[in-house]
Amino acid sequence: MDIDRKTTLSPDGQKLYYETTKGVSGKPVLFFLHGVGGDLDAWRFVKDELVSHGFPTIAMDLRGHGLSGHPRSAGSYEMRHLIADVVQILDQEQQVKVILIGHSFGAVLAYHFALKNPDKIDKLILISPLFSSPSYLRRPIAKKLAHKSINLMAKLSLKPIRVGHSKYPVGKFHKDYEWTGLIRTILRNSLNNYLLSSKLMIDINDSQPLEQLPEKTLIIAGDQDTIALLSETKNAQARIHGSKLEVIAGGNHVVILNNANEVVSLMVDFLSSL
Repeated sequence: MDIDRKTTLSPDGQKLYYETTKGVSGKPVLFFLHGVGGDLDAWRFVKDELVSHGFPTIAMDLRGHGLSGHPRSAGSYEMRHLIADVVQILDQEQQVKVILIGHSFGAVLAYHFALKNPDKIDKLILISPLFSSPSYLRRPIAKKLAHKSINLMAKLSLKPIRVGHSKYPVGKFHKDYEWTGLIRTILRNSLNNYLLSSKLMIDINDSQPLEQLPEKTLIIAGDQDTIALLSETKNAQARIHGSKLEVIAGGNHVVILNNANEVVSLMVDFLSSL
């Protein structure tokens, strides 16, 4: 598989790293967005299989992750900047429309992007999406305290020790919460970047106009997900007119690693049915 490794600059001057693969003529382009603490290699098991089906792909490192820039200021991680980053890559690649695919927080970015730029979305695939902040952070006083605490810890944290990509081992079962994964994340991206990226999840709420998302939306969820609860996913999916929900039995939050074959099968069926 031939991979083109590319960079561009965001509107606010941050380096954006991404990789592209060519596909069969006429196949739609798949654009992948990873979650907080990951990088584009988190898609390896899913993306490689989809490439074998002839789909051209774009996968990026979100700012603060992998080989993209690692800004230190809290303002650099506002949703508007993340949306502008995706637009910048689409413009550089001269892509009018793509199928946008996000996992975890990447799914949050995907549906925010779709709401702001519906003309750039052909279809939307949300995997283990988050539609609300953790229950213990929903009170205004808790949100305010969390923001202030995270900003302070981020300012005091060190720069990344070794930026790059995390190679996810074949055959390992990944839990929803793992100390080894957190340590790897901090080494690659720094505590600052991890905290400021995670902070965005504090403000996720169910007031987003999900009814305005495209009808061609697929949601994939695991029934054992302890981060993005299936009950909340079902409630959100009911608001996205014409959308489809597929539940992976026994799947947790990281189905793109643990259940890659099932995820690919569901995606291929969805893409071929529309």
